[in-house]
Amino acid sequence: MNDNLKSFLSVLALVALGALGTWWWHDMMELRWESRRTMSEAARKDRMLAATRLLQQNGRVVSSVGSLGELILPKVGGGTMILSGASGTALPGQAQEMLDWVRRGNTLIAEPRSLTSAEKAALAALEPASEENDDEIEDEEEEVEEPRPAAAPAGAQGKDEDKPKEDADEDEDEEEDHAPSEPRARPFFTAEARHNNDPLTDRFGARVRRDAKACECRTEPAAEDKDKPEAIAAARRERDKTVSRLTLPGKSYPLELDGGKMELVSLPNAVAPLWSDDDGGAVRVYREGKGQVVLVTNDYFTNYMIDERDHAQLLLALTELTPGRHVTIVRNLNVLPWYKALWRNYSLFLISLAVGVALMFWAAVRRFGPIIPAPKAERRSLLEHIDASGAWLWKADGGRQVLLEAAREDTLALIRRRAPALFRLPETQLWATLARDCSLLDADVSEALQQDAASHVTRFTRQIRTLQELRNHYER
Repeated sequence: MNDNLKSFLSVLALVALGALGTWWWHDMMELRWESRRTMSEAARKDRMLAATRLLQQNGRVVSSVGSLGELILPKVGGGTMILSGASGTALPGQAQEMLDWVRRGNTLIAEPRSLTSAEKAALAALEPASEENDDEIEDEEEEVEEPRPAAAPAGAQGKDEDKPKEDADEDEDEEEDHAPSEPRARPFFTAEARHNNDPLTDRFGARVRRDAKACECRTEPAAEDKDKPEAIAAARRERDKTVSRLTLPGKSYPLELDGGKMELVSLPNAVAPLWSDDDGGAVRVYREGKGQVVLVTNDYFTNYMIDERDHAQLLLALTELTPGRHVTIVRNLNVLPWYKALWRNYSLFLISLAVGVALMFWAAVRRFGPIIPAPKAERRSLLEHIDASGAWLWKADGGRQVLLEAAREDTLALIRRRAPALFRLPETQLWATLARDCSLLDADVSEALQQDAASHVTRFTRQIRTLQELRNHYER
């Protein structure tokens, strides 16, 4: 190998090494912008903030209240009302006021309550009977030579209007012949159902329950596979199985709604909806006077769900059902404040407690402490008061120090007025000068003016006597 080839290969290796180092630096060391979904403080406080902004951008006038208890219906403008998280908690009076408001030509969007155990038992008893009846009808239809069109589902009247009248009558006769007898109605509204009633949506006979088919689907990838594309794709396919499709009146295309894990079901003798989604499990619209009541299975319009599927378009479409442009949003449950709930449930106890406290206060303000004997008529002498005060301070915590400090400050103030030049001396020299002038020991003067009050009676008395001698000397 000649030198030129060696040089060429060396340069090529250096270039490759430099390119590899540059790529590693940009991949590992350079800062990159990454998009992360975060929620603002305002969105955390108001879970309907995104819906409010969307409605305002599309020309709606939006107002919101914290709960149904704060809502003043006579002051609510005409348009649409959204009960976000407040469904199933309305009191009978509030429900009647809201339904009267709807009958005037407005729209109410709410969520029905869940099934009670009694209602679940009633539906479980009816479902096997309906399945047997469907099997019998299918066997009868197989024996007929020419096939008959299936019966139209509820809410889909008008689809067979083009059919000749005679054929329709014949089909009706055949259906009457083969139709099974209706099961005997049984009372299923027990005490539990009456206790858990919802006066706002009970009239329609719709309830919410867990969707067994949706619960079987894994709509989110497993934690260990959350970054794998195939797991994400599989979860998306499973999630698509729970999608509900709703075709709005006058529209030719359906809206896709996230079915979630809940579905709407009908109780016996339920009211047929005006229109609904493809299987009636996500959205149902009922006529109420001149307005509509919209029942939804999920709270589609919160900050967490409004950007899913066509939920935002559904919100705008529902607010266009009435000509009013005003939208009222009720954000929270109809929960009374603690003081109102306490008064509603324990009013008698609170009244009794207040009366008892008032009597105790009245008895306490009449006197404080034990009854003292009547005072003597003669006045006590001043020395008795001074002696009693001194005895009390001597026994009290810190009382001796109080007595000594008072006498010490009074003595030093007198000496400062009579001999101010002494206080220009250093402290040790000052105590020595005072002891020499008054013929006292330096230790006694220092103890009286510097040290704390003595705990022994003799030493404490010596401290007070030394201060008194200093005072007497400079008072002359």
